[in-house]
Amino acid sequence: MITVRIVRDSSRRVTGIFLNGHSGYAEVGSDIVCAGASTLVYTLANSLERICGLDTEYSTRIAEDMGDGNVSAEIVIPDGRIRDKAAQDRAQVIMETIVLGFISLAESVNGDGEKYVNIVEEI
Repeated sequence: MITVRIVRDSSRRVTGIFLNGHSGYAEVGSDIVCAGASTLVYTLANSLERICGLDTEYSTRIAEDMGDGNVSAEIVIPDGRIRDKAAQDRAQVIMETIVLGFISLAESVNGDGEKYVNIVEEI
C-alpha cells in the first residue's frame, strides 16, 4: 500500500507531502496506481519549482526502486524558502490541488476490501 502523509501547519496550510510504499494493485512496471501517484509527485515538484520559484534541491527527495516497486518521496516547503507572498499563495494552491489528486486516486481505487492508497493528515 502507498501511504501519503500530508503535513499541515497550525494555519492548516500544507507544508509537506510524504509518500512511501507500493500499491500492490498490479505487477511492478504495470501498476497504474503507482504510476498515478508518481505523476502527482513529479507534477508537484515541477510546479513548485517552475511556477513558485522553489529550489527543489532543498525541498524535494524522490526515490523510485523499480526492483520492488516501492517509491519514496518527500516534498516540503521550508520556512522562508518562498519569500514572495504571491508565490507562497500559488504554492499553497498547488499543494492543495495535489492533495485532492491523492484523495481522488485513493477514492477511485480503494474498495471491495482492498486498500491501495492510504491518506494520513497531521498537524
